[in-house]
Amino acid sequence: MQSFIDLTGRQYKAIWEHLLPEGATRESAAFIFAGFEEVNQSLVLKAQDYFLVGQDGFKAQYDDYIELSDESRISIIKKSHQTNTALIELHSHPFSSPWAAAFSLADMNGFEETVPHMWWRLPGRPYSAIVVSPSGFDSLVWLKDPHSPESLTALRVDGEMLKPTGMTLGGKHGISK
Repeated sequence: MQSFIDLTGRQYKAIWEHLLPEGATRESAAFIFAGFEEVNQSLVLKAQDYFLVGQDGFKAQYDDYIELSDESRISIIKKSHQTNTALIELHSHPFSSPWAAAFSLADMNGFEETVPHMWWRLPGRPYSAIVVSPSGFDSLVWLKDPHSPESLTALRVDGEMLKPTGMTLGGKHGISK
């Protein structure tokens, strides 16, 4: 199944500027609260709102690792539950590297705990993650179960298709032509 995340240009600009401000040296984070529906055998996650995590929202924030505070995590899950939206987590790799636009081994290990927890807390909803770098982005979606991520087909920003690198899962994101 193909999967898309729809954002307005205004949403995209605000989120990307937050994640990759000029001169950034530490990872940053944001969350999108998205409506979700299946349309023509494709999952569409449409951004309804977003939350930009500030410095006080982290327990730890470094150049290669972030950890949300318990208060941030609780607040984000609560809002998703109350608005019946799917969660899309975003974080940045603010460094220049050919692999910056891919999830790190630490990111993937974190998903082993985070995604099953989100599926339990927010049942019946897909979960998605995006990593953003100066050289592009990659994105994963958990549709079938919390242990089998798939690559996102594309971000659609005001209708423009932006393709993920697909590097995390081996370079191909299975777009059917």
